[in-house]
Amino acid sequence: LADALVRTKGTRGTRSPGSPHVGSALCALKAMDELTRMLFRLGRHFGGQLDAAASLFAMRSSLLSYNATEPVIDRAKVIRLGWCLKESDHLKVFRRRWLVLSRQKLCTFKLDGGDYTQPTSSIDMSNAVCSATSSTTIVVRELANKGSSHESPLKVLCLRFSDGVECRAWLTVLHECISAQDAPRANQVAMWESLYHTKD
Repeated sequence: LADALVRTKGTRGTRSPGSPHVGSALCALKAMDELTRMLFRLGRHFGGQLDAAASLFAMRSSLLSYNATEPVIDRAKVIRLGWCLKESDHLKVFRRRWLVLSRQKLCTFKLDGGDYTQPTSSIDMSNAVCSATSSTTIVVRELANKGSSHESPLKVLCLRFSDGVECRAWLTVLHECISAQDAPRANQVAMWESLYHTKD
């Protein structure tokens, strides 16, 4: 395994526009090819290794079928979109971004009307919380473990809108999405609690 990784280190392939994951996928394919050859060579002495080689080929085919240009948001499922100012993670300066919300994701893009394949940032709405910090600013956090007593944010989006009306409209729809995601989780917890009490 170590030899295979060393041989493929640095062979990340050419990254084409709109395909940010092509390099890492090619690197993984090269590593799998090398590992498969090693396992087949070992298989001459240890027959069981042939099964492992076969499983690697199955993983390889799934990687080959991966489409790195697949949109992160389905246009048909977009709930709201519009321009905002997003605070950058490191420099803490606000940049103009196209904000797109679906039930599953909140994403920002540099341009509007694109194919939604290269977000500058994204939040998983199933683990999101949001609050208004001013009349025109919303902070959205993606938590590592929603519902935990020690909720640590994985990602934070600070979004500034043109006026209070736009900000309140976004805050309302964000709360609706979060509530829709929380409802199934709450129902599942209630079901397990009822089963537990029934067992007692």
